[in-house]
Amino acid sequence: MQLSIPQRRLRRKLFLALGISISIGLAGCQETHQRKIPPLPVETAMVHQGALSLSVNTLGQAIPMHSVTVTPQVSGTLQEVYVHSGQWVSQGQSMFAINPAVYAAQVAQDQANLRGEEAQAHYDALQVQAYKPLVAKDYVTLQTFQEAQATAATALATVAADQAALQQAELNLSYTHITAPISGQIGLLTIKSGNLVAANSTTLTTINQTQPIKVQFSLPEKDLGDLRKALADKSNTVQVWNEYQEKLLGTGPVTAIDNSISSTSATVTAQATIANPQKTIWSGEYLQVRFIKGSLHHVLVIPSLALQEGESGPFVYVIQKGKAVMQSVTFLGQDENDTAISGSLAQGAVVIVGAPARLRPNAAVRAITASTHAQKSALVSPVTNSGASS
Repeated sequence: MQLSIPQRRLRRKLFLALGISISIGLAGCQETHQRKIPPLPVETAMVHQGALSLSVNTLGQAIPMHSVTVTPQVSGTLQEVYVHSGQWVSQGQSMFAINPAVYAAQVAQDQANLRGEEAQAHYDALQVQAYKPLVAKDYVTLQTFQEAQATAATALATVAADQAALQQAELNLSYTHITAPISGQIGLLTIKSGNLVAANSTTLTTINQTQPIKVQFSLPEKDLGDLRKALADKSNTVQVWNEYQEKLLGTGPVTAIDNSISSTSATVTAQATIANPQKTIWSGEYLQVRFIKGSLHHVLVIPSLALQEGESGPFVYVIQKGKAVMQSVTFLGQDENDTAISGSLAQGAVVIVGAPARLRPNAAVRAITASTHAQKSALVSPVTNSGASS
């Protein structure tokens, strides 16, 4: 079909407009392609050679070295309370007093009984001595003499029984004065003077000995060998920190290891003893525990955040000619801040710390001042480390 002259003119205008649009689009693409992407700012650190202690971080709980629940050994009315809640007491210090009147009266009665029986036993012994020479002269029958001997023996047995009763009465009287069985801190007191207490039933308070104090923690079973070595060495391989690992509360040796490994968690439980001279560790408190397994010497050390994990294993980003280049390394061990590695990485090389999510291999980067290790380590949770100790 042949187009009219107006239609042909309209078609030429449309083709001309389309050509101009395509030209403008191609020019824009070329301009975008030629625009350079600015280098990605990254934090860096320098690889150095040195020593590194190998440690394992875990959660632990403080438990008292010794704990005693104080209960009365006799019943009665609580007459005096010499201590207050939370007080630190020394072994032998007075704590409570029960009304001693009943027990003092029993002591007096048993003393009187004993004196009477001793007098009777003395008389019966004299009777035996008097009868003995008369038996040979037939002035006293043998039966009478034997009855006198039996009476004297019975009197001696009665004296022994009265002595035992008196000792028990005196012991009960001493139980009315309650002293601290160990040194430590007492808990909250819920009983007041004037209350009736029952023997071996009423709880007066609990004393926890926390100087020194034990810290109990669990580690993976692969660390059992290091724990046993630490137990034999008796060196201070356990550090105890506060919740945020900002303050070291104390150090001490591993003093006990459980006799079995948990089948559910594949961990072994151990205990360390901490001197706790400032009483900063509280019984039952949860703590951050760092177990020092050993140390590595003459190894390459980098910040822990510089180590990355890829499909082929651990690696780091090394800055070479302004670009981020992947470099494979071998993980040797780690402490709270730094990581020991080996490989072809050279001492003095600059590695990227905390690689940004946008970072890709061979991407252009711009080095900026790295944050301190302490700041960086606060951003990540502690990890369990492995590595050979020396």
